Amino acid sequence: MNYELFVGIDISKSTIDVAVVTQACFEKPLHHVFKNSYDGFGLMLEWLSIHGIALKKVLFCCEHTGIYICPITNFMHANDLSIWVENGLHIKRSIGLKRGKSDKADAQAIASYAFSNQHKARPYLLPSATSSKLKHLLAHREQLVRHQTSFKCTCSALKGFDRENAGYCIADSQEMLALYAERIKKVDIELAALITEDQELNEQFSLVQSVHGIGKQTAMFILIHTEAFAAFSDYRKFASYCGIVPFPHSSGTSIRGRNRVSNLANKKLKALLTMCALNTIKKDNEFKRYYDRKKAEGKNAMCVLNVIKNKLLSRAFAAVKRGTPYLLEPAA
Repeated sequence: MNYELFVGIDISKSTIDVAVVTQACFEKPLHHVFKNSYDGFGLMLEWLSIHGIALKKVLFCCEHTGIYICPITNFMHANDLSIWVENGLHIKRSIGLKRGKSDKADAQAIASYAFSNQHKARPYLLPSATSSKLKHLLAHREQLVRHQTSFKCTCSALKGFDRENAGYCIADSQEMLALYAERIKKVDIELAALITEDQELNEQFSLVQSVHGIGKQTAMFILIHTEAFAAFSDYRKFASYCGIVPFPHSSGTSIRGRNRVSNLANKKLKALLTMCALNTIKKDNEFKRYYDRKKAEGKNAMCVLNVIKNKLLSRAFAAVKRGTPYLLEPAA
C-alpha cells in the first residue's frame, strides 16, 4: 500500500493529540488536539480533509494504551478505516535520545515512526465481542484473586503472632475471604457460560485443554492472547511472546554467553506455562520421561522445563490446527 499521509495519534483518557506527516513536508508535522470520543474522531477526519487525500491513502498509527484505544479502534472499524496499533516500546526505541516529554512530541514521534516504518504496517484486527468480554472477566478475576491472597497472608500472620489482640481483624478478614471466594466462583461461572455460547471458541477451548498439563485458566489466557489463534501464525512466535524462547547472547570473540530467554515477555502467560510444565512431570507420561532423561544427561532442570513449555504450546497449536484432541503417549 502506497500511503500519502501519515497520522500519529497519542491517546490519553479524555483527548487525543494528532500529528500529521506527508511525503512533502516530513520536517514540519501539523498538530491538533481532539476529544477522545466519536465526535472528536469525526472532527479529526474533517481536519484531515484539507489535504485532499483519500482516507484509504492515510496511515493512522497509535500506541497500544490498553482500554483507552477502544473508542478509536471501534470508530475506525465502523468507518471501514484501518489503524496500526503498535507496541509503545517499538516506537520509544526508534526515537533515539529524547529530552523532555509532551503529548504533542509523542504524537509527532508516532507519525514519524509510521512514515519510516510504513512497510511494517499491520492493520489492527478488532477482537470479537466474546474475546473482549473474556479479557475483562479474566482481568477482574485476577484482581479478586490478588485481594484474596492479600487477606489470606494478613489473616495468617495475625493468627500466628498476635491472635489475642487481633480477634476482630481476623474475623473480619475471614468474612472477606468468604466473600472473595463467592465472587471468584461467580466469575468462573460467567466465564464458562461465555465460552459455551461461542461454538468455535468452545471447540478451541476444549482442544487446548486436551493437551496434558494445560488447565482452564491457561487455556483461556492462550485463547485471549492469540485472539482465538488468529494473531499468531505458529506456536514459535507465540512462544517468543510468552518469553520461553532462548536467544543467543554473544558479541565478537570475548562474549560467548549461553542462550537465554528475553525479559520482554508476557509474564502472566510465562508463569502459567511454568505451572503447567511442573504439573506434567508429577506422574509418568511422555513429558515426565523426557524430563527424567534430560536430567540424567546432565541438563539444567529449568532449561528442560522451558523445553516442555514449548512442547505444550506446539501441541496446543497443532490440536487446534487439526481440529482433533491431543492424545498423550501411553506409558512404556
